[in-house]
Amino acid sequence: MRNLLLFLTCTVSLAAQTFLPIHVSPSGFILDSSGKPVSLRGLNRSGTGSGNADATATDADYAMQNQLIPMNAVRIFVNAQWWNSNTQVPIAGTGYQAYIDTLIQRAKKYGNYVVILMAGQFPDAPCGSDGKNCPAPNQGDLNCAANAALCPAQDTTGNYIDTAFAFWAAFAQKYASDPAVLYDTWENMHSIDVNTWSNNQNQLIAAIRTYAPQALIFVEDTASAFEAIVAGTLPDLAWSNIVWNFHLYAGPAGTCTTAASPRYGNWPKNFDPLVTWAQQHGHAAGILEWGGCNDSEPYHTNITSYVAAHSLPLVYFDNTYLITGTQLTATGTKVATSYKSIASGGPGVVTSVSSVDGSATLAPEAIASAYGSGLAASTQGATSLPLPVVLGGASVVVTDANGISRTADLFYASATQINYQVPPGVATGNASVTVSVNGDPVSFGSAKIAAIAPGIYSADSSGKGLAAGSVYTRHSDGTSGTVAITSAPIDLGASTDQVTLELFGTGVRNHSAPVTCKIGSVTAPVTYAGPQGAFVGLDQINVSVPSTLRGAGTQTIALTVDGVAANTVTVTFK
Repeated sequence: MRNLLLFLTCTVSLAAQTFLPIHVSPSGFILDSSGKPVSLRGLNRSGTGSGNADATATDADYAMQNQLIPMNAVRIFVNAQWWNSNTQVPIAGTGYQAYIDTLIQRAKKYGNYVVILMAGQFPDAPCGSDGKNCPAPNQGDLNCAANAALCPAQDTTGNYIDTAFAFWAAFAQKYASDPAVLYDTWENMHSIDVNTWSNNQNQLIAAIRTYAPQALIFVEDTASAFEAIVAGTLPDLAWSNIVWNFHLYAGPAGTCTTAASPRYGNWPKNFDPLVTWAQQHGHAAGILEWGGCNDSEPYHTNITSYVAAHSLPLVYFDNTYLITGTQLTATGTKVATSYKSIASGGPGVVTSVSSVDGSATLAPEAIASAYGSGLAASTQGATSLPLPVVLGGASVVVTDANGISRTADLFYASATQINYQVPPGVATGNASVTVSVNGDPVSFGSAKIAAIAPGIYSADSSGKGLAAGSVYTRHSDGTSGTVAITSAPIDLGASTDQVTLELFGTGVRNHSAPVTCKIGSVTAPVTYAGPQGAFVGLDQINVSVPSTLRGAGTQTIALTVDGVAANTVTVTFK
């Protein structure tokens, strides 16, 4: 029998001009509105929220980023006070709001989703081309330390969020309809307790969701709040489309003074439970700051290999470390190579097909297959009933239009192919399909689910001949005989003989109206259509062949179930 096809491919768009809305799936992965995975890779533009606001950067700089690095995301730092006051940017010769919009449109022009990060909330204006009196990235904290009266307006510990709250409300209202714009609530809520963090994050998320109710929002913590959530001592953020965002650094080296991230210690034992918990509870996880001035080994390989295995977003800190003029630095070359490798290795895209003609529809209880590479840790087939849900380390989950995830029963798994049954009870509508190996998703996709999606198995992919296992029975003068169908023509015998074809397919069993069949232009009575019985998910259709087809040569069999046409197959009669 010919397997139903699920084609597994890997697609990465480096310069797409159309952006679909993206969201977090119930299993914790970032998908677009068509159900395809969005593998966010990019870099930070941290200079946009301090100093001269990175205003000396040009359109050509952004073009060069995408030319040299396989990326589709730019993370832009925004000073909330500059935005609220629409502070003039001297080098750009425009107000800050228009300036940030220019950067957003510039990044989108070269195919990037744009993550807007609330990074500062101090009023010290951007400096000009003379480079004098340039505010530091932590200028708000410096001002607060020098004068406690300034803390409510400028402190970036997370104790005071009024400036940020006003910024997000205004910003989200302006960009609510732009699917390319993503949100990152706060760069560094340090020195606060986890309850204050939770309260503040909920307020900031609410401000964004007032105008952008489905927006994808990245959330950093205090370096302990996520652990508190996992431990159950702090309530989880009760919002959909949330990404737990991590900053992971290897620590000081050479001229680099950035402290080591505790979550990178004992790699990956301090980090892995957080990612696992987030994904199991409907959040995504991402690393939106890594590398920078200390991108040594094994740190570099540890981060990139983990991201590849767990399908996380990854954004390098900072663009200044990767490109000089029109050339990649040595570090930039490493990052570009890693990003390319991650993209080529996955996540894959599953294009779902339920019947042998390639229709992109699945039906509950139908048999389906996935083709690709790296789909299982070993080759293994089911040996008994009930069917297992894991074979060779591989598993398949179908999440329906109601957000209910069901694990599929498996017939067979290998590195290049998985055969499984679409779970019973899957709701009609758009669904997502996830293939995992040893618990790590390796491929994602979308499927259209219908109550009926009939398909007939044929001898080959062209639809010529019936599949192996199909038989015909001929009754004559009180005797009967069953003949396996091969490539040879079907012998209809004498005019008094009665011949029944036993066809095999899938996606038929849930029909509620008679099944009709035509062979050529002749209507052929259907005497049975339903489960085959001996093989899970397999359907059988018995068709009486009219004697008028004797000697008719090659004819097309067309089956219809509740008005839904199956693929056609051809047979030859003599």
